[in-house]
Amino acid sequence: MKKYLFALLAVVGLVLTGPHAQAQELKNPEKIAYVLKLITHISNDHLRQVDRKTYDRIAHEGEELHEAAAAFEKEVAGEDAGLKTKVSVALKDVLAASDAMAAKSSTNDEAVLRAAHGELAKKIATLDALFPAAMRPEAGFMFKPGERAKVAPK
Repeated sequence: MKKYLFALLAVVGLVLTGPHAQAQELKNPEKIAYVLKLITHISNDHLRQVDRKTYDRIAHEGEELHEAAAAFEKEVAGEDAGLKTKVSVALKDVLAASDAMAAKSSTNDEAVLRAAHGELAKKIATLDALFPAAMRPEAGFMFKPGERAKVAPK
């Protein structure tokens, strides 16, 4: 009986300290959710460039991703140190994957670029996983034209 009670308490403890508990403690959840959407949108712009065969634009998308990452760092600056560290590591991985994709864009090889985008998407999924599901955008998320500025939290 004690084993079951201990196991139950352990599970409850994990739930209370997991990402769902963090959402209630975040100082800027709306802004963080917006930047998560922005990062996903930019990642999907990377893929649109592959679809359009405008490979020279991939580096520009990477620059936008660097700007979004800087905005993300700013939004989590006042958050818990553990979360800031996790976000920083995840963002570095996202940017490295984006930079790798940009470096491969000169190959003009669609298969190579799709694989590189797959790696980028995995890194973004790791970043997203640091936050509750309700804050995460869907994988194919794109802002509607003109919507980015309208929905940005003040």
